[in-house]
Amino acid sequence: MKLRRAIDFGRTAGEITRDDGARELWYACYPALSEGKPGLLGAITARAEAQVLRLSCLYALLDCATKIGVDHHRAALAVWNYCERSAKWIFGTAMGNTHADRILVALRAARSNGLTRKQILDHVFQRNISSGEMTAALQSLKRCNLAYWRTESTGGKPAERWFAVREADTL
Repeated sequence: MKLRRAIDFGRTAGEITRDDGARELWYACYPALSEGKPGLLGAITARAEAQVLRLSCLYALLDCATKIGVDHHRAALAVWNYCERSAKWIFGTAMGNTHADRILVALRAARSNGLTRKQILDHVFQRNISSGEMTAALQSLKRCNLAYWRTESTGGKPAERWFAVREADTL
């Protein structure tokens, strides 16, 4: 019976606005919601602010209200937080780029030893990747703060050794 009443109310509710408390909460949480995330997680959770706003409206309408209150926003944020944590658990730091994903798995397996570009070329790709593709994949990992590199002396030309950023630091 309550749901029927809320549905009927929603059909004729008109404009939905925020009360002052909800407006303050929205301004406080908006920057974090609109901040982009890298890789597949970023693609899946894009437009978080729009989703939270829609959920807030739904919660207000379920209460037969045309003003979104703090409780409606908090409920919407809780649902979004659950969705985002679920997406992180499912997709983790996958990039959606097969080369970058393969390199990241290998770097994590190498742990604190890291891998040189030559080791990545030889052991991860069995020399079946162009230099440009490998560079693009490594730079993508670096740009998303999933990997970093150091130069090390070899007695000849310096080597670039790559390391995975600790997984706990990226989630």
